[in-house]
Amino acid sequence: QSDSKLMVSLKSGMELACDFAILSIGVRPEVKLAQESGLVIGNCGGIKVNEYLQTSDPDIYAAGDAVEVKDFVLGNAALIPLAGPANKQGRIVADNLCGRNVKYKGTQGTAILKIFDLTAAMTGASEKALRKTGIDYEKLYIHPAHHVGYYPGARQMHIKLLFTNPEGKILGVQIIGSKGVDKRIDVFATAIRAGMTVFDLQELELAYAPPYGSGKDAVNMAGFVAGNILDGTFNVKHYDDLD
Repeated sequence: QSDSKLMVSLKSGMELACDFAILSIGVRPEVKLAQESGLVIGNCGGIKVNEYLQTSDPDIYAAGDAVEVKDFVLGNAALIPLAGPANKQGRIVADNLCGRNVKYKGTQGTAILKIFDLTAAMTGASEKALRKTGIDYEKLYIHPAHHVGYYPGARQMHIKLLFTNPEGKILGVQIIGSKGVDKRIDVFATAIRAGMTVFDLQELELAYAPPYGSGKDAVNMAGFVAGNILDGTFNVKHYDDLD
């Protein structure tokens, strides 16, 4: 720190003065106790569990950020450290300890955060993950307001929807905007969990009044645009399709 500024030292030796620094380095599961207990650690670095959240020792269960889970969309093992799934896993472990046979069906990675005046959220697979796993997909971008434009205070959202072609199964969604993001990401998250398609999005009946949404909500609009792509109404070209 120098005077009122922070100094960031780069590997090159260059120093940069800044008002604040953001450390965004992710998390790594703490599995030392599990290793010392002889439990199997998965390829992702988390404790390996089955669908009942049992470890390699059937008398030991594990839940939370330290376990590898099944990716609900992709089907592969993954580390997805989120509070919501961890809480649900804890309930399932308690059920199974009490003699029930409850399965954990996987984590789809629904997450949200606030960045100054913006909210960013996602659910399901990212485009990077789909490319890595070789899953064929189509994508779209729409930029609707969070409620009707004639009502004061409408703010734009930016929505990216990933889906299969030609079935239209929803694979993932990312949204950023100043208002209305949390409401829409939860609808998309529910749609993914229910195995819905983009055609189902067209028919969703969502709450509407001018201060809260539109007669054709942003979720409906995403379904309409995706349907137009899949039925050949128009042919979409993205920037990364161009030479």
